[in-house]
Amino acid sequence: MANRLTSQDWITHGFEVLKAQGHEGLKADRMARALKVSRGSFYWHFADLDAFHLALIKGWSAAITEAQIADLATLPADAQLETLIARVLTNPQRLEAAIRRWAGADARVADAVAQVDTLRIGYLRELLQGHGLPPAAALSRAQFINWGYVGFALAPLPVDAATMARDLAAAFTTKDHAHAHRHPDP
Repeated sequence: MANRLTSQDWITHGFEVLKAQGHEGLKADRMARALKVSRGSFYWHFADLDAFHLALIKGWSAAITEAQIADLATLPADAQLETLIARVLTNPQRLEAAIRRWAGADARVADAVAQVDTLRIGYLRELLQGHGLPPAAALSRAQFINWGYVGFALAPLPVDAATMARDLAAAFTTKDHAHAHRHPDP
């Protein structure tokens, strides 16, 4: 990496450190050594480690959620959910997992994660309502999809992404609730 780093270079490196070492690895001196620069380079861009942490969280929210929602919004409504699920299943979610583990140790990160979850669930709810689901059903399914995403990020399993994305998108957008209201015979 070049000797003159930008704040984005530090954030990108911070993401890599988070994925590899967790939040415990986010130390200015250790990161500077890894980047072969002085700690002064770090402090040129960030007042302190807290400011760097805040920039990491904002960068994660912007790249992983806000940019993805904006990109998906360019697709036809009926393709957005399947595309979203396929992206999740075909891309390692190591940064998501690292951020969520960090949230367990830092209340500020936990607050940011809660805000991101709210944004994601709101997007999914609107998307599902656009498929004709009533608001309560859309909200329940949106929450379930988000929980599934978090679970997959924390405990990934090998999957046939294309088939699973198609099947899950169809399952979450169906308006047939008959199966949900059946009770077994006594």
